[in-house]
Amino acid sequence: MSEPIQVRINGDSMWPTYKDGTVLEFKPIDDNSELKVGQVVLSHHPLKKDILVVKRIHSIAKGRFFLVGDQPDPLASEDSHNFGTVSRSNIVACHVE
Repeated sequence: MSEPIQVRINGDSMWPTYKDGTVLEFKPIDDNSELKVGQVVLSHHPLKKDILVVKRIHSIAKGRFFLVGDQPDPLASEDSHNFGTVSRSNIVACHVE
């Protein structure tokens, strides 16, 4: 089993749930990991592969994940509204609650 990943939130896209600077622990996923709507995940940005984003799974359709920030202002979060759905292979880890 892989070691947990510590991630510091940078920005306000997950506000009000997680404030800028909050440190979250993520568990790396594998092919057998169950991912479900409502989970917070760490994912590669689909257009900027060297960037990781923390987002919530909003919906899953045909093996594609629609990821969103918790920020109520839709313009304050770069998420699937901007970059579209992501494949499972983009998702690195899920938040340990």
